Amino acid sequence: MDAGSFSGLYSLAGRTALVTGASRGIGAAIARILGQMGAGVAVNHLDDGVAAAQVVAELQAMGRRAAAFDVDVARNDIATSLVAAAETALGPVDVLVVSAARSIHAKLEDVREEDVDAQIQTNFKATLRLLNAVVPGMATRGFGRVVTIGSITEAAPLPTLPIYGAMKAAQQQLVRGLACRFAPHGVTLNTVSPGLIRTERNAWRREPGGDWDAFARTCSHAGRAGEPEEVACAVAMFCAPGASFVTGENLFVAGGAQIAGRRDGGGGLAGG
Repeated sequence: MDAGSFSGLYSLAGRTALVTGASRGIGAAIARILGQMGAGVAVNHLDDGVAAAQVVAELQAMGRRAAAFDVDVARNDIATSLVAAAETALGPVDVLVVSAARSIHAKLEDVREEDVDAQIQTNFKATLRLLNAVVPGMATRGFGRVVTIGSITEAAPLPTLPIYGAMKAAQQQLVRGLACRFAPHGVTLNTVSPGLIRTERNAWRREPGGDWDAFARTCSHAGRAGEPEEVACAVAMFCAPGASFVTGENLFVAGGAQIAGRRDGGGGLAGG
């Protein structure tokens, strides 16, 4: 790889990124940072047009190409058509970030069959189809960056998210296998696995009577929850041209929550 300037190692100028689940939270933060790196961004969302339009407007204000695509990536027939629409509007997809996810809290014995299917479709099969739709083209062109958003539940399972955790683990294994296959073709595939992040999805914990403060203090060795931008920074690192020799990795952005050990809830050092 021609290293070029320092800024060139991080530049996605002229590239096109597709980010699923990008209207809010982690996905929106990722779309913004990829735009800051110079990429045009296809903003996928589901029935969230106002928020998606705001993200697109922010990207266009940076001088970036951007468009929103309102489709459910869990549909069997959508991956190819979504990629085709994004490429028609913005150009060949060079960067794919799979951020759309669905988690349904229930103990295994209480999980409904339709909820199992919904989580399998969104958290695993959608990823498989999107990879099929974009990775061969990336390999032909000799450049590609794929990042899937995993979960701390891969390392620290939750009793009420057995299917979600299993699908995130399966997604990571899929990525690792493809990373081996496509490494010689300039395509890298990695996973970023967040811990507790302050997003709309867990806003119910911050409502009156919620347990956010206590939960956030004890969720990690950092003694706090993370912010979407902190996850986006890790994704940006994997997407950078300079990360061409990094593939098949899973990076936890979780304040050390993946590390076993006592958490004192205040970010300090526990006495020995």
